[in-house]
Amino acid sequence: MKRSLKAVLAVTAFAASFGALAQASAPRPLAQERRAVVAGAAASAAATTSELTPYKGELPVTLKFAKQAGSLEIFKSFPAAGGLVGWVVQDLNSGKNLVVYTSKDGEVLLAGMALDKTGKNLTASYAEQYIPAQDYSVAMAEFAKAATVVVGNPNAKASMTVIFDANCGYCKALHKLIQPAVDAGDLRVTYVPVAILGQDSDVKAAGILASKTPAAAVHATVEGYPESSNDKTLLAKVMSNTMLMKKWGFSGTPGVLYKGTANGQTTVFVANGLPSPMSEMFTRMGIDGHLDTLKDPNLARFTK
Repeated sequence: MKRSLKAVLAVTAFAASFGALAQASAPRPLAQERRAVVAGAAASAAATTSELTPYKGELPVTLKFAKQAGSLEIFKSFPAAGGLVGWVVQDLNSGKNLVVYTSKDGEVLLAGMALDKTGKNLTASYAEQYIPAQDYSVAMAEFAKAATVVVGNPNAKASMTVIFDANCGYCKALHKLIQPAVDAGDLRVTYVPVAILGQDSDVKAAGILASKTPAAAVHATVEGYPESSNDKTLLAKVMSNTMLMKKWGFSGTPGVLYKGTANGQTTVFVANGLPSPMSEMFTRMGIDGHLDTLKDPNLARFTK
């Protein structure tokens, strides 16, 4: 097959930028903060990525090249605005499902945000329409079986899972924001230590897992006095946690999963970063009022 210059240039540009796109993207519903229906609650509306099947038809030449160069799985095509053809693909390195586009003649491949003349994010809309929502109740169950430390009242009204890197400033801010609810006995937190920031994130994460006083270990880490451990078994568990984090599409920390109520349904909310607005998270969990007790002025910007 003879490659046109246009096709080669398109695929070269795509291969160079695809890694950055995959890092900036995440499987729906992880675009900052979304919700996923818990299995059993409104099951008719729930969908999983298992519904995506490999595309069997003929692929445009650029997509064929990109499939090999970018380690892609191609799932489906759909008509997109501006005469483009939209495609649902998966980056096999990260497991993330994305929307990309080819020109009508198939000789140009485009990846990134597409906007219409009103400024509407068409790529996000297409993702909402064509990429099945993931059931993050399964993710919560998998994280619960991972190497974690649990802090707070076992009988707390609300619970959440926090993917935590000891070198992450926003993870430390989140800890301080939720601590009043933990201290009041209203919130139980499962911390999942991972290592993605800094060369010593792994030993600090292992130090949290090794501690006989998990709450104190997390607090010490937040205050800048982390414990460390070079235990190979614990370091392997930290690596496993990190891989699990990536499996579920979390590209940074903190990663947050919690059950709340929306429109009368029990729902798993997911945030790749600090939940925003923070007050809404507490409302969804049914434990309002704790943000009002914060005294650190540096946290005010996160509460609005």
